[in-house]
Amino acid sequence: MPHRYRAFGAELSSDLVLPELTASESASDSQVQIQRGDHEQWPELDSSPHSTPTLQLAPQDWRLELEGIGWFRATGGERLEWQRWDDSVSDRDIRAFAVTSGLGALAIQRGALVLHGTALERDGEAILLLGHPAAGKSTLAWSLLQNGWRLLSSELVAVSPDGLVQPGMHQLKLWHDAALALELNWALLPPVRKGLKRYALLAEDLACTPQPAPLRLIYGLNRAKEDSRKGDDVEGGVEKEKLSIKASLNFYQTTALMRLRNQAFHARMYRGMAAEPQLFMQAAALARTVPLHALTVPDGIEAMAASLKEVDLMQPESMQQSREAIEKDASNE
Repeated sequence: MPHRYRAFGAELSSDLVLPELTASESASDSQVQIQRGDHEQWPELDSSPHSTPTLQLAPQDWRLELEGIGWFRATGGERLEWQRWDDSVSDRDIRAFAVTSGLGALAIQRGALVLHGTALERDGEAILLLGHPAAGKSTLAWSLLQNGWRLLSSELVAVSPDGLVQPGMHQLKLWHDAALALELNWALLPPVRKGLKRYALLAEDLACTPQPAPLRLIYGLNRAKEDSRKGDDVEGGVEKEKLSIKASLNFYQTTALMRLRNQAFHARMYRGMAAEPQLFMQAAALARTVPLHALTVPDGIEAMAASLKEVDLMQPESMQQSREAIEKDASNE
């Protein structure tokens, strides 16, 4: 019997066990099939010029070949096929790419806006954390989960045309140093894949939600530099400033649009599958309707976790400097 899941707004049927996704008991027909395939039987592809030796792209067709791992193909928003390189490749190694790039390609083919980020929910509303791979999305998400938030999706986030964030990957991936800093027993955590000092926290260890939620706010993460402010303040003001989470005023729509386009999962996939106009239209609509702020977080996991106790990410004004403070900073530069 195939396994049933729901992710990114679709019912999935899979011949692989996918602990990263929410199990489904729906009696409706599955909309997406995930199953073993044979790459030698796949038809020849008239690939896009945006293709690479490992990534082959065409409208409604995505193919990935990874030496030592296997072959993957997503087509028509309805089918994801996979094949091992050889018998030494584990299901874990296949899942590492099937539930990220593979399902991301399917979601794009199905018309969703797919962004590289992490989404969390509280009180029926969602926030979206965007940022480069070392920006601290997973560690910030872990800290928020300890403060009453629930995980909607990590690594890739699908936003439907009606502005709902769809539940997706219910796991967090932490590098070895982050796991140590969070005082997690990394030796008991499954590695994301062989040879990588990165570990997975699965749904059983996380507070997750299986329901979509309207997107209220978007944050682009930045890490504060430890040496960004020099000197000491006799009242501790400088030290407190360094350890605080700060939010910018919301960006203008054109700036927000560029930030969203730059966080597409992945821009090459959109271009190669002739979906870039879709990306532009969806990102522009999101920039018009949902505020996007820069969020500067302390450069240190303990400081980040402590600073969350003093702010409310649903209220960006609680993290913004007063106009007087901004003017004072400017006059001191």
